[in-house]
Amino acid sequence: MKKQYEDTDLDISLKKLNADLLWKTKKKQKLKKRIISDIEKLESRERSKIPLLSTSIKKVSLIRKITYSGIALIILLGLFIGSAFISPAMAEVVSKVSFINQIVQSLKETDDRKGKLDALYDEISKKLNENKEYKGKVEVGMSWLFSSEPPSFTVWVEDEDFKQEHGDEIKDIIFKCAKSYKIDEVEIVLEVRDKVEPSEKNIELEKLTDEILTITQEVVEEKGYTILASGVTTNPKKVSVKVGIEGTEQHYKEVKNQIEKHVHDVIYAKKHEKFEVEVKRESEDEIKGQNWQPIFTAVMEETHKKFKETNGFAYSFHPKPLEIILKTSLSKGEETEEQAERIEEYARQVVEVKRKELSVEAIPYKIIIRDKDHKKLYEKLHN
Repeated sequence: MKKQYEDTDLDISLKKLNADLLWKTKKKQKLKKRIISDIEKLESRERSKIPLLSTSIKKVSLIRKITYSGIALIILLGLFIGSAFISPAMAEVVSKVSFINQIVQSLKETDDRKGKLDALYDEISKKLNENKEYKGKVEVGMSWLFSSEPPSFTVWVEDEDFKQEHGDEIKDIIFKCAKSYKIDEVEIVLEVRDKVEPSEKNIELEKLTDEILTITQEVVEEKGYTILASGVTTNPKKVSVKVGIEGTEQHYKEVKNQIEKHVHDVIYAKKHEKFEVEVKRESEDEIKGQNWQPIFTAVMEETHKKFKETNGFAYSFHPKPLEIILKTSLSKGEETEEQAERIEEYARQVVEVKRKELSVEAIPYKIIIRDKDHKKLYEKLHN
């Protein structure tokens, strides 16, 4: 059974406001009924009188107008008093809704920015590969720690002569592409590729490794399972495979033994090599880590966008509860501790917005803010 998500502060505030509104509405209804009853009594008394002169009729009419005006004033006053009671709760809800809307908008802008950076990288790669002079002589890579910061492009070229001759051209291509995507600032590094010629032995080992991995993949897929990660070592001869196996521990052990034996036998039959085979499945923490990874990325990105002091991120599922660690350039002091509290609260809201968006099960977690010396500035547990 899935765990029910707990109400956030916003949910609680909305419920409280709703209850307050209902209570005050009922109170106003009673006041309104009582006032109407008083009006009816006044009118009844007026109707029981015999209007002898037109002047007396005018007086009654005047009294009625004054009475209605007074009642309207009382109702208006009641509304003002009611709104005075409601406004603090309303202000709190409006503030939180606005705060969360800002985070949602910021998350969307971050996604758009990442999409733009990916498209820019594809465009630059295409431009460089289409150039006949560069073909086979140029490779490009893009990296960033925070997507809100300028992206960094590293271009590896064939040799120093090529770098001297074409370096400025390559930079110009990258700058023009970036400008077309409205990215004004980029970092460009040109490096000469290391020329390392592999030995025949290394070529043979690489070929054997590829063949072993291909055999392993075919056997696992024939069994109806998916390889999540794999690796081969030749000294000692060992194949390590992580397979998506669901079910009980007993079922996992049965499948594990079958795959290990089958992979071992097929490798020996085809390559006449005896490889130890080890099959594992994802741990509970690894599954949680995959589910929470987009949340971690969002926290890292959004806190840095909002607070430039945030410059690093880490997390740990052990020991429990989950620890979300934000590293900063802050020093110890009263003002920086207050800033650390603000960073923590913002990070918490990002966690909750993203967690609900992805329908990730709620678990207890602690947000820790560290200073520039990696010492704990502030922490808060959320159950």
